[in-house]
Amino acid sequence: MLRVLQHYFPVRTFLLVSVEALLLYAVITAGMTHHLWDLLADPASSEPENREVMRALGGESMLPRDAAFHDAFSAGLVTLTLLLSIGLNRLYEFQITASRYERASRFVESAGIGIALSVAFVIVSHLLGADLVYAFPGLSLSRKIQILIGTASTAFGLLYLGRFAYHALIRRADLDVRVLILGSRGPAHALANQIIAHPEAGFRVVGLVPEPTSTIDRRRSDKIESPITASEDAASDATRALILEGVDLLGREPGNFDSSSGNLAQRAPGEEGLPELLQKLRVEMIVVALEDRRLTLPIEDLLRARLAGVEVREREEVYEQVTGRIAVAAMRPSYLIFNEGFRRHPFAALLKRINDVVVALIMLVLLWWVMAIVAVVVRLTSPGPILFTQERVGQDGRPFVLMKFRSMRADAEKLSGPVWASEDDPRITRFGKFMRKTRLDELPQLFNVLSGSMSLVGPRPERQHFVDQLAARIPYFRLRHIVKPGVTGWAQTNYPYGNTEEDALHKLQYDLFYIKNYSVLFDLSILISTVKTVVLRRGT
Repeated sequence: MLRVLQHYFPVRTFLLVSVEALLLYAVITAGMTHHLWDLLADPASSEPENREVMRALGGESMLPRDAAFHDAFSAGLVTLTLLLSIGLNRLYEFQITASRYERASRFVESAGIGIALSVAFVIVSHLLGADLVYAFPGLSLSRKIQILIGTASTAFGLLYLGRFAYHALIRRADLDVRVLILGSRGPAHALANQIIAHPEAGFRVVGLVPEPTSTIDRRRSDKIESPITASEDAASDATRALILEGVDLLGREPGNFDSSSGNLAQRAPGEEGLPELLQKLRVEMIVVALEDRRLTLPIEDLLRARLAGVEVREREEVYEQVTGRIAVAAMRPSYLIFNEGFRRHPFAALLKRINDVVVALIMLVLLWWVMAIVAVVVRLTSPGPILFTQERVGQDGRPFVLMKFRSMRADAEKLSGPVWASEDDPRITRFGKFMRKTRLDELPQLFNVLSGSMSLVGPRPERQHFVDQLAARIPYFRLRHIVKPGVTGWAQTNYPYGNTEEDALHKLQYDLFYIKNYSVLFDLSILISTVKTVVLRRGT
């Protein structure tokens, strides 16, 4: 997998996006520069069509060579527009595109949106007299639109046929990295379940090596258990079927102690060892996911495997790569202290603050009229104040007053007291549902950003009542307060609405992943993902 802006991208997805981008650009460029081909080969061509193009270029004081450059640049902008429409329709998500019906319907929708946006940009560019952006010199407006629609439709048709070939190749070719997991208890099952749930990650579990029964009740001394985290490690039917019955590799390496006999464990003559198992299963990666490594880790076999070219990795690292969040079993002091990440630098904090202020001011300038309209609609559609203010917990546990457009009835908690909002909460007004889906209710938080109590990107701020409740049940919940809360965040863009302690745990894992891997570029990618969430109305 490739890591870009703190995101892990499967190589197959990166190659698919690259190939489709090149195909789109080639088709669009060919179609939108076709009228210049003869003139580029022979500027003195006397063909009627060529003379017409030359007259048009003369009116723009442009030579065919210059026009070709402008056309190629504008074709690139159209390509980006079409790719954006494809991405917003989630056509680069394996779970979505694996279904032929879903793939076909989303391709039609993407083509319609992408072509409509491109045509709109071309019309605006023509009316404004732009000579570089979405401008195709030498063509009248009607010809631009006709050729663009025909060319883009052809490009989408080729992409759709290419997707058939791509998915056929994925199904028939074994392109996934073959993973052998050392372990058969909670941590191993949790990782195997996540790999199965995320086929787009490009991993395939070929087996779970059983752990010795002598360590069955042992736990790492520094691991903190929580009733909420127990479900994360539960085995499923799919992961139980992956346990390699009859394989006894762990706890038998020289230097490991066999507590049942009181002697060093040795492998019997002719017994299958780890090297033979790796060859038999064609293993490309070993993941260590043991509950207790002190008596079971086969050091020598792992060293031999590593020197033989087999990748050896820790469970926590792979879990993060597959899910984009920190593993529950990894949430222990030793992992948080010694693992790479969780770095803080004054310059990074200053850069983040500058970015927050600049972007917040730009958004206020661009969206003030939207905020004014929302304020009027809120006032007209339900009695009560326009703004909703509430004390939340900020950085280092300091309280601050959060501002939002009111999306619930004014007396929402008069009888119930502090409670989580549910997905179809009857207290939410009709316009409030729309605001929550589009995140319009959170626009006043830009003033919180300017005041310094919030950042554009960070964990979602919670009320003190819920913080105390969750901190008592979830280990390290208060670690999310080492950074400023955000208007949006890694958890908000990756996890759907939740109102349970289990949901809070999952969001904490995303928050800790963000804190661990923070960078300005990571913030930028989250802001872009937020725009996608708003466009698709998948907000909470």
